[in-house]
Amino acid sequence: MIKKISLTIIFLILWTNVQADLDGYDNNEVKNFINHMHTKHNFNKAELEKLFIEIIPEKRIKKFFKKAPERTLTWNGCDKKDKNCTNYKKLFVTKNNIRRGLEFWLKNKKDLQQAHQKYGVPPEIIISIIGIESKYGTRTGTFKTFDTLASLSFGPNKGRRSKFFKTELINFLLMCRENKFDPSSIKGSYAGALGQPQFISSSYRNYAVDFNNDKKIDLWDSTEDIIGSVANYFKRNGWKKNQPIMSKVIYLESESNFIKNESKKSYRPKISYSNYQKHGLSSDISIEPSSLVSVIGRKEKDGNVYSFGHKNFYVITRYNRSRLYALAVYFLSKEIRSAKSRMERL
Repeated sequence: MIKKISLTIIFLILWTNVQADLDGYDNNEVKNFINHMHTKHNFNKAELEKLFIEIIPEKRIKKFFKKAPERTLTWNGCDKKDKNCTNYKKLFVTKNNIRRGLEFWLKNKKDLQQAHQKYGVPPEIIISIIGIESKYGTRTGTFKTFDTLASLSFGPNKGRRSKFFKTELINFLLMCRENKFDPSSIKGSYAGALGQPQFISSSYRNYAVDFNNDKKIDLWDSTEDIIGSVANYFKRNGWKKNQPIMSKVIYLESESNFIKNESKKSYRPKISYSNYQKHGLSSDISIEPSSLVSVIGRKEKDGNVYSFGHKNFYVITRYNRSRLYALAVYFLSKEIRSAKSRMERL
């Protein structure tokens, strides 16, 4: 007891002495945060103060946010002369990602099949997520997660989403306690995403599963937990087993302006297929007239291409709220599935 009290006193003294060294931090906000975590979640104040004392300033974060891919890219229709344009497709639907995705499938066939049976999510979708998010576990992030989230919440990198990152910081500390992680040793992305599937802390707590039943959840090194957690995420967000993701739109030239305008609307499926049929649009697959769909446009080298987006397309955007991201997952998954089919025919 005496030792615990002494430790607390030491850190309180240290905290008082170093507050001025936390450049760019709102020390009142930090103090209120520590009090909140102590009062509501029973965290030790001295341990939290130690985490803040040991923060290492990270100057890379703002640069990474400025380079976020979705802000400057098109799908696959850049003019070669436009140096400011990048094709999103070429970033992710690559020969290397396809090859490594096939290797991942062959190596983890049993776990992928079990996840498919339990959650209804196809192996190629799970694989594509892992490939896009962390290049199959080779890039899980080099930023200290506590430092990153603290900086984005009330530090030098605080911005308009500070409330969101503060919530994630709370979830991160709870996640570490629940899983017996050392919060000072966890590393992730510049935005606080974790492990091979790059879950944010709240997603880790809500969707990550112990798929190998070893009584812990590890999204860095347990391939079973990684596979099961991605599949569970999709299932919990409404994935429909054996249902389409996208289907080709067949339309007359006279409907070009109509379909172009429709593609600018939300990718959330809100309009019945029968309503589009009235405008002369049809699909290359059989769709129930009452099914809700959206129109997804993408720019290819030879012009605009349009597809119907089904519920499962929208579910992919719950993982990353980007139409381009969902397209990347879908087309990479198709290429991985095709590669596996070709191999099985040999």
